Amino acid sequence: MREPNQEDAALYLRLCALKDTAVQAEARAWFFESFDASSLQELDERYPRGSRERHLFAEFLGFYESAGVLVSRGLLHEDVYFDAPFALELVWPRVGAIIDEMREKLDPAAWENVAWLGRRYDMWSKQRWRAKLEAVPVERGPK
Repeated sequence: MREPNQEDAALYLRLCALKDTAVQAEARAWFFESFDASSLQELDERYPRGSRERHLFAEFLGFYESAGVLVSRGLLHEDVYFDAPFALELVWPRVGAIIDEMREKLDPAAWENVAWLGRRYDMWSKQRWRAKLEAVPVERGPK
C-alpha cells in the first residue's frame, strides 16, 4: 500500500471543510442528539420520507457516502481518513443495520459507499490501527 501524500492531505482538508458546512453541522448535531432508529421500519415511522429529519439523515449519510467513494477508489488514503475525527466508529454501529436493510429491500446501491466504508473501517481498526506513537515514525514524532 502506498504511503499517504500531499494529495491525501489536501483532500482531507476539503473533507473537513465539507463537514463544517452549515447543513452538515446541523445534520451531525441532529444525528448525535436526536437520531433514534435501529431498523428501516423505525426509520420510516419516526422520520418519514419528505420530513426534515429524513432530509438531515440523508445529508449526514451523504458525507460518508462521498468519503466512501474517495477511499474505496484509492483517491484518499484510508489511513488518513480512518485516523481522522469523522466519528465513523460511532456512526456505523448505529446505521449499519438500517443501510443493510435498505440495500436488501429497496435498492442494492443504496448507501453502498457508506456500507463499504463502515465494513472497511471494521477491518482497518483490527488490522492496521496502531496508537499514534507507534504509527508515526520516530523522526516525525514529538521531540
